[in-house]
Amino acid sequence: MRFSVVLSFIVAIALAALAVFGARGWLNDQRILLMSSDGQQTPAKPEHTIVVAGEPISFGERLIPTKLREIAWSGEIVPEGAFLKATDLVPDDSDEKARFALTNMSVGEPILASKITMPGQRAKMSTALSPGMKAISIRVNDVLGVAGFVLPGDRVDVLLTRRGENQDSYVDVLLQGVRVLAIDQIADELKDQPSVVRSVTFEVNTSEAQKLVLGGNVGTLSLALRNVASNDIEANERITLADLSDFDVAEDLVPVPVQAVPDENSRQLDEMQVLLKSTLDGISDRLGSVEDKIEKSKPVEIEKVVERVVVAPPPRAEKATVTVIRDGRRDEYKVQPSFAGSHDVRMSGEPELLTVQLKE
Repeated sequence: MRFSVVLSFIVAIALAALAVFGARGWLNDQRILLMSSDGQQTPAKPEHTIVVAGEPISFGERLIPTKLREIAWSGEIVPEGAFLKATDLVPDDSDEKARFALTNMSVGEPILASKITMPGQRAKMSTALSPGMKAISIRVNDVLGVAGFVLPGDRVDVLLTRRGENQDSYVDVLLQGVRVLAIDQIADELKDQPSVVRSVTFEVNTSEAQKLVLGGNVGTLSLALRNVASNDIEANERITLADLSDFDVAEDLVPVPVQAVPDENSRQLDEMQVLLKSTLDGISDRLGSVEDKIEKSKPVEIEKVVERVVVAPPPRAEKATVTVIRDGRRDEYKVQPSFAGSHDVRMSGEPELLTVQLKE
């Protein structure tokens, strides 16, 4: 083998190895560059701190630093009304700046301004009311109060039973979706055990409060517990004694009609009926168009108006009166006139002169 060939082969191998190592190094540099650029473009997540309940807090309980905790909040959006520092809630131990819980709070639940009182304000029922709303209580018993299953935070419908002028009883839905503030003197919304109560306190507006007071005086108020997620408003339909005879079944027991699946023969029969109907309709349309054409092609008969001239006959001429004087006697005769006037006529064979006077 010639020396030049061997040298060329060695040089080619060296260049190939150099290209491989160079490409690998370039790829590593590009990978590092991309990773560094991605790290620079990723913004640092903002971190905040918010105040949460470090221990369970009950309604009306005073907030103290030992029951509060500050936790990191990495979200970009901070809950509205949240406090970033515990000192914002409890700056000191003075009663003028003390805050109280308006609702029950669990461990880790953010402390929001809507869940606590203003500084120096006591946790009373009036502080738990929404702006413009009133609190009013009605008397109930174990039956009218849904056997004690109505708890603070629930929503109920208020029914009014009364008698009319004819002493017949009827029931109306007085209010719908009323929020329960308290049962007896318990306003704890975390209370989940039913109990027989004697009074229920509602959050209502002025008009609803007036209806409750008037309804309690003229009739009997009953409660109907609503589903916690129900927001439906139903039509107010009065129920009378006559409606008690109507037979009603619970909606979940009403059988749903099952649609029968047609077999192949029924399907073919239906298709044939549809095809036959469409064919008959087409024939009827064609016959109708042919009749229209025939009616249009008929000649129009024009009535001829012939004027007939009727010549009236000439009026009949009146008869003339002929007076004949003979032997001193005068006789008159009716004859057809041929001439008018008075004439002297001499009769042949007669000596007398006859005077003939013709009168038309």
